Amino acid sequence: MDTDECPLQFELKKKTEELKAKTEQCENLQKQLDIERFGINRFSTDDSLINFYTGFPTYLAFITFFKCVQPVANNMQSAYYKASDTVSLAGRKRSMLLIEELFMFLCRLRARLLEQDLTVRFNSNLSSVSRKIITWANFLYFTLGSIPLWLPRTEIQRLMPEEFKKLYPNTRVIIDCTEIRIQKPSSLVFNSQSYSNYKGANTFKCLLGVAPHGTITFISSLYTGCMSDVEITRLSGLLDLLEPGDDVMADKGFTIKKLLSERNVTLNIPHFLSSKRQFN
Repeated sequence: MDTDECPLQFELKKKTEELKAKTEQCENLQKQLDIERFGINRFSTDDSLINFYTGFPTYLAFITFFKCVQPVANNMQSAYYKASDTVSLAGRKRSMLLIEELFMFLCRLRARLLEQDLTVRFNSNLSSVSRKIITWANFLYFTLGSIPLWLPRTEIQRLMPEEFKKLYPNTRVIIDCTEIRIQKPSSLVFNSQSYSNYKGANTFKCLLGVAPHGTITFISSLYTGCMSDVEITRLSGLLDLLEPGDDVMADKGFTIKKLLSERNVTLNIPHFLSSKRQFN
């Protein structure tokens, strides 16, 4: 009996070692494939390319952000199905890792890669790429939009540069509008509403607010390009955040002195802002 078991044990050991070697070989091939395939792993050691494709300064910053949103993103609802068959992505077998979906979305947003291009890079189909991008756009809009950006007056003054303290010590926010070019709408009405004389193109427009130390503290909703800076300021909700005694800095296009004075807020238009739009 012992004589019969020795060859069997030897054969079993041999097969086990062969299986281990094959497994290691497969793992090495998978690692090599991950490096060569277009995806987040390929650029994990190149922060300059991470910044180019995603806007994040480093791979670590990207991973940190992903880990923050991952618990909620696992259960995000797809907005691209009809109401009758809306399902959770968590209940569907993913064709792509969640982190790769985020990377693909950022490639579209940051590097402006076309969806047709992304189908090739991520070995997917056009409808799937489009649906994932729409889903991530909706998810991040509501998730990040709920984070308050507006800082208390005490924090603004604590972080204020010395030059501002000397010249404009009560500055709460520096504002300007920025415009995003869009495709020319087929609707004649919307084409007229979205046309910006300033840009000479169809645009969406939003109001940005920056604290004296450089941090963005206010982002409005998007408005059509034909709307004036004054009207957007009035509708944006910024006025409700200001407190009596605050100063707002803007360029000469913002004729909002009356709107601000009603709230005991002062408008400052320094010379360097009166001649050049800083955000465009």
